[in-house]
Amino acid sequence: MNGFVKVTPPSSPSSRQQVLPANPEESWQVYSSAQDSEGRCVCTVVAPQQSMCSRDARTKQLRQLLEKVQNMTQSIQVLDQRTQRDLQYVEKMEVQLRGLETKFRQVEENHKQNIAKQYKG
Repeated sequence: MNGFVKVTPPSSPSSRQQVLPANPEESWQVYSSAQDSEGRCVCTVVAPQQSMCSRDARTKQLRQLLEKVQNMTQSIQVLDQRTQRDLQYVEKMEVQLRGLETKFRQVEENHKQNIAKQYKG
């Protein structure tokens, strides 16, 4: 990794790693980040401030990467919203199905009682 140092925080699992700039004096800015459903940061993209590499040929690539990351972030957010909406729908339907199941049992029990009364009468 050119210009970056991987750091694994001691309090986190070894699978989680942070990538920090090798030269901390350079000015870095956060371009985009994503959070999981509990609000924890799961992905952060940092890059040198644009003024530091405005003449660099890689600036265009960096901008394209930024656009891709932002598009992916938006896609993830849309999918999360859809998933939440779908989950709410499923939970609502589950409650309705339980209610129907209870009513069906009551009808079935009433039917059995009516049949029993007919045979006794």
